[in-house]
Amino acid sequence: MFNFTGDWGLAIVLLTISVRLVLSPMSFKQKKSMQQQQKFAIKMQELKEKYKNNEDKLELEIKKQSAQSAKSMMGCLVTLLQLPILTTMWSVFNKIPVSVGTYLIPWVSSIKVSDSYFIVPLVYVLVSLVPSLLSYVTLLKIDGQATISKGNIVIMAVVGLFVVKAAPIAVGIYLITTSLFNFLEELIFRIYMRKLKT
Repeated sequence: MFNFTGDWGLAIVLLTISVRLVLSPMSFKQKKSMQQQQKFAIKMQELKEKYKNNEDKLELEIKKQSAQSAKSMMGCLVTLLQLPILTTMWSVFNKIPVSVGTYLIPWVSSIKVSDSYFIVPLVYVLVSLVPSLLSYVTLLKIDGQATISKGNIVIMAVVGLFVVKAAPIAVGIYLITTSLFNFLEELIFRIYMRKLKT
């Protein structure tokens, strides 16, 4: 990819998009699984209320629902599959014998170092939070889906800021591209779920 683009930053962007396109079917399945798990939790509460005076019936219904829920947990592997890519990239760029820059971030001379201007970490935080904020948009809400609390969003932002600040810019480019892809994927998923409902 570097031979094709002639720029390490662009090569990382192409690599990230390629990886995410390959993982997209699993990611879509994961989102559906999470949706089903949230519906399962709501269903459990309804069953407990409905059969609170009939423990045998409650146990039978919980077993039925649990069997269906277990099937939906198989899609939750996308995040784990990305970890080897991320750690390998971190290691590779730390070991490159020369300092190389990128057209994407012209204010740095090397993508092996962290961004002392804090621009890359701030861009990452802003981009990574956008998918979480989609649940607050009325037109894109999905029935039964939990909304991430504002407190958790702030914690995610602070943790993300410090992680990317400590990481090489190469890793920051990977994470920003991943977050942009996540946003598009989440938007498409929400539109798909709304059309499915209607």
